Amino acid sequence: MQAVNFSQERSKFDSKTEAVGNDCLLGQIASFIESLHLSYDEVVYKIPYRNMVIMQKDKLHTAYGDVMKEVLDEDMFKNREFDN
Repeated sequence: MQAVNFSQERSKFDSKTEAVGNDCLLGQIASFIESLHLSYDEVVYKIPYRNMVIMQKDKLHTAYGDVMKEVLDEDMFKNREFDN
């Protein structure tokens, strides 16, 4: 799996539009405040940066194309019968 930048994550696969900004600390603070509906105090002093990145990444958003869900091996083979 390859990491994608903010612009790639928020735009359609075949779209010519892109999200710009969020390249410096102040841009990230503004993005967290806006997208997660947090106060400046929460973003800067209370919630760890790692947690906000996870919160922003996991926030519900529109997905385009095929959406793939991760499935554990046990779940995938749980209901299958094997011929011996």
